[in-house]
Amino acid sequence: MPAPPKHRRDQWEKIKAGGLPRFVLAGALRRAIPMTIAVVVVLEIFEGGTFTNERLASAAFLGRVAMVFSVFLAGGAISSFARWKSHEALYGGDAST
Repeated sequence: MPAPPKHRRDQWEKIKAGGLPRFVLAGALRRAIPMTIAVVVVLEIFEGGTFTNERLASAAFLGRVAMVFSVFLAGGAISSFARWKSHEALYGGDAST
């Protein structure tokens, strides 16, 4: 297998310097925020609800937002952690869990 390009290795070194927790949190938020917005809007449209201030401040709506956000945040964190491990393996870092 050919070696990865040097610019990608340099880019990985900069990311790695930031640390695993920061990488995982950033990846989780990058996934959770847009997906939560999209899914909540679709759920509201299918439910036939209107986007009034009362509706958006209701406990049911906020509960849905919290649940959807939690699911996508967890998925994003798992995905980011796996991406970190794959980069470590690709660029010769410690690949142990």
